[in-house]
Amino acid sequence: MTNDINLKKRVVNRTGIILILTGILVILAILLAYQTELIYNDFSKIAMVNGEPVYVREYKMNLKSNSNEVMAYFGEKNGLRSETDFLNSSFEGKIPDEVAKQNALENIIRIKVQQKLAKENGIIKSTDYRDFLKELERENEQRNDALKNNKVIYGPDNYGELEYYCYTFDNMVKELKKKLKESEFLISENEIKKMYIRLKESRFKVPDSIEIQAVIIPFADEKGVISDEMEKNARWLIEEAKMRIEKGESFEEVADAYKKYGMVLDHYFTKEEQLSKDIPYPEFLQEAKGLIPGQVSEIIERATDYSLLICKSKEEWGYVSYEEASKILRDEQIEKEYEKYVDELVEEADVQINEKLYNRIDIKK
Repeated sequence: MTNDINLKKRVVNRTGIILILTGILVILAILLAYQTELIYNDFSKIAMVNGEPVYVREYKMNLKSNSNEVMAYFGEKNGLRSETDFLNSSFEGKIPDEVAKQNALENIIRIKVQQKLAKENGIIKSTDYRDFLKELERENEQRNDALKNNKVIYGPDNYGELEYYCYTFDNMVKELKKKLKESEFLISENEIKKMYIRLKESRFKVPDSIEIQAVIIPFADEKGVISDEMEKNARWLIEEAKMRIEKGESFEEVADAYKKYGMVLDHYFTKEEQLSKDIPYPEFLQEAKGLIPGQVSEIIERATDYSLLICKSKEEWGYVSYEEASKILRDEQIEKEYEKYVDELVEEADVQINEKLYNRIDIKK
């Protein structure tokens, strides 16, 4: 009986030792795998930029954004319609996956040097992505609490990771530019004045209000179908109309005579309309800008018609004030100086890439 008990104890002890040794081997294997980048996690360091870590999760977020742009570019350029078309494909010696990875790496380096600069200037406390994720969690918790208590919040109910990253980064850059323009980007008033004088006519002239009348003769039917016969006939009619004006008939009389072949358009281009993004009749506006009141244009060919127009009146509005223009010019110069400064910081940055880990990153995962 005693021998049986001792035997069982020895078996249990051996089993325990085997389990312990197995556990140790598993732990060592995992540690070795991490050490050799056979496996990695979200917070494995893929790079160091000026001593600041770049984690896998942070890089992958940038990679996802860049890969969409790269795939769209290659897809449009090469007529590819599905993701499988890109697999192992090379276009002019460039593999889309590798282009996306390289773009993402360059982008994250540029971001990191700006974050480091903002940290040095007291704008942010940390560049560490783990701290950003904690901040994101706190922000969303505050928003959820506010919604539960029927308080007003601005922006989304909850921020996504990429969305909040872009939002906080953009705000950081704005603050950084404000800070640097007081010390690094000193632009003299005299320099701004010279720029204003040089650009006054081409950039800061307020558009004249222009009143026009146009006679339009189409060469497309109601369905938009163009025929050679209609085009030839429309051309002959508009040339005839122009000849009659050149012989002394008024534009109004000729327009009235030819409106049965098309239409007569009266339009007033206001300065506000011209400053908007959606300008009606852009070809007419462009032609009218070069005319003086009472002057008739040359024949204008558009996609489906021939036209003639007369500039009936113009009203000048002068120029954007120096005060307003100087702010625009100063902001533009600060933007240029900032980008140049960041370019220099990127060029000088101490960047250490974990090549083994970088090579293992799969754009599709």
